[in-house]
Amino acid sequence: MRRFVIAIGISLIAVAASAQLSEAVIDKDVRDTIEAWHLPGLAIAVVQNDRVIFVKGYGIKEAGKTEPITPDTLFELGSTTKAFTATAMAMLADEKKLSWDDPVRNYLPGFHIADACTDSLITLRDIASHRSGVARHDELWDDSDFSRDELIHRIGMMKIWRPIRAGYQYNNLMFVTAGETAASAARMPWADLIRTRIFAPLGMTESRIAFADWPKSDHATGHRWSSKNEFAAIQPMRNYDALAPAGTIKSSAHDMAQWLRFQLAGGVIDGKRLLSQEALEETHAPQTIIPIGPATHQLYPDTNFLTYALGWNASDYHGELLVAHAGALNGFRSNVALLPKRNLGIAILENVGRETALAALRNTIIDQFLGAPARDWNGELLDNEKVDGAKAEARLAERVAKRATAPKPSHDLAAYAGTFHNAGFGDAMISAADDALVLHWERITLPLVHENYDTFSAIDTVEDIDEPLQFRLSPDGTIAGFMLFGEEFVLAQKSATSQKDLR
Repeated sequence: MRRFVIAIGISLIAVAASAQLSEAVIDKDVRDTIEAWHLPGLAIAVVQNDRVIFVKGYGIKEAGKTEPITPDTLFELGSTTKAFTATAMAMLADEKKLSWDDPVRNYLPGFHIADACTDSLITLRDIASHRSGVARHDELWDDSDFSRDELIHRIGMMKIWRPIRAGYQYNNLMFVTAGETAASAARMPWADLIRTRIFAPLGMTESRIAFADWPKSDHATGHRWSSKNEFAAIQPMRNYDALAPAGTIKSSAHDMAQWLRFQLAGGVIDGKRLLSQEALEETHAPQTIIPIGPATHQLYPDTNFLTYALGWNASDYHGELLVAHAGALNGFRSNVALLPKRNLGIAILENVGRETALAALRNTIIDQFLGAPARDWNGELLDNEKVDGAKAEARLAERVAKRATAPKPSHDLAAYAGTFHNAGFGDAMISAADDALVLHWERITLPLVHENYDTFSAIDTVEDIDEPLQFRLSPDGTIAGFMLFGEEFVLAQKSATSQKDLR
């Protein structure tokens, strides 16, 4: 009888907690977040016990226009795409077409890593759990038009930041590689694998992958956010098809509700099993420890552990297992969260680059569901953003002040001009004109701002690039190369102007 009473008590607590997630409560949470963060638009889906309890669109698709966002409006998912890739791999593992611990070269024979030890050991699990140790280098896909095969080749040429399996190193291009191993095992392109094995059976009828499908779809427009001006400006849409397995799925609140149902039901949708529960749970299981720093504690102050699973983060939240991932691409943000033991799932999509707003909304909803003490997440995280912004402005002001009195470059600017080579990045050119240096590499052209002696900064405020570029001198004092993005570029050819000036 005592056990029976305890069980009833626990059940009543769970019912009381979940009962707080009424449509009116969620609607108020969303509207409060939109108002606090000045979001153009947002769409949300909430699922509990295999039932869609809330799905709705808010705001406008594009700043300056009036067309409203609906539950069918498409948003870029960004890195929450990774869970789709991992799930497809789990399906193939279920069918014995691949194993997580197989070497990558079993599926991509031409795949290599510059570090011999990493090259000999690297497996599918390593590249899908961010423990390869290979440097991230998002510049390769973000600032170039390289094909997917070329990106995989080039990331393999980069130096490692740490030994394989020695720690967490997020790497989008390793996940692109993971997607291509799945394509090889399935003997079909990655996009076809996702469409046929996930989109179609889940009824995700509006979801898209290719850039070419975007213009003719019902979609929102991405926006950049200026904290200084508190203004959302339209962000041009770029073609990132080469990145697809790591970040280019485009989906809606309606379709993401189906994805949440499938994940929470252990691989089942509407009574049909697509994936064994064991294989799905493997994608939710911790694989790589993620150090918890100040930034993490700002968003999740009660978190005791944080890990990367396979396409998901796995952590604790108020004593509950939280399986989640955020995404960012083309001026969109997404946040997808599961409380597997509570059968609760939340997917939030927005069309502006304010990821912290989604964390605030997600935490608010989960807190209400769990019956946790009320907390003003919008206020707290906005205050943190303002403090961080003020610190960044202070650092910039200090840099600008130092530039005025910093020692001049050791050479005339023309001496720095030339073509420089790196095995992964390829050729980059430095030109000198009008008393200034300019960096040219693939899709980017960046002015170099002098900092100190032979150190400059490559800066583009629109693209949010601010990278140190330090020239290296040879023993005879001439320019031998430079360091940029953590990689060394070696002088391959001096410019004709530079050679003439030196003579």
